[in-house]
Amino acid sequence: MHNDTDNIQKFPVQKELLRIPPEARAVHNGIVRALESMENGNAQSCLADDFKLSYFRVFELFEQYQQMVIQHNNYKVSCKRGCAYCCNHWVEDVNSFEAAIIAEYLRKYFPDSIEKIVAQCIEDEAILNNIEKLTIDRMSDIDDTGTIDYIDLVLSVFYQMNRTCPLLSENGACSIYKVRPLTCRIYMSFSENALCAPEYQETDDIPTYLLNLDENASEILDRLHFRYQRFPEETGLRSMLVKYLTEDT
Repeated sequence: MHNDTDNIQKFPVQKELLRIPPEARAVHNGIVRALESMENGNAQSCLADDFKLSYFRVFELFEQYQQMVIQHNNYKVSCKRGCAYCCNHWVEDVNSFEAAIIAEYLRKYFPDSIEKIVAQCIEDEAILNNIEKLTIDRMSDIDDTGTIDYIDLVLSVFYQMNRTCPLLSENGACSIYKVRPLTCRIYMSFSENALCAPEYQETDDIPTYLLNLDENASEILDRLHFRYQRFPEETGLRSMLVKYLTEDT
């Protein structure tokens, strides 16, 4: 049996430690088994009912895992409905099958909003591409030592643009909360909500945390991503949704 020091994860900035207790590790093992079942099931489509039900089970287990880790470390998550600062990020690392499931969900529950969602996604993608071009043009002037991460810089600048996620409702709630991608689920904040605003993103003493799955689970997710991938090299939620929501129109 693992003890609570076997797996330690870190705050991206603050370098605090969260310890993973044995009961949470057991739930994580359940996540891996569920993902293995999805991979071995070899569903022809990621929109097949059995595939979706299995992935929703992964979400349920991840929520249990997350809560166990939080409680074990005596933290309280400040994230709540209406606080949407983190939704200003360009959401990356979305699996292909997640984008397909989200697109299907939008078609079913928000068909009248799709045109507006696609238009904003296109606009946001153009802004990101412009930031990327400017970054490439000026990278040598910004940093000639190679110490600045190019992708991090582009995403950081986009965050500063305050481009709210097109999937947020008027009251600041996530319209796809039930099927939101794993990359949105792993982010947690233990600070005051206002301190999650873009202007504080480089502040060292604000505890935010990414509770990632371990390498084994991540590798299975990668294999599933490539198995059901329809748009190579696309992992941004906005850019993927444009393609998934317009491919049949």
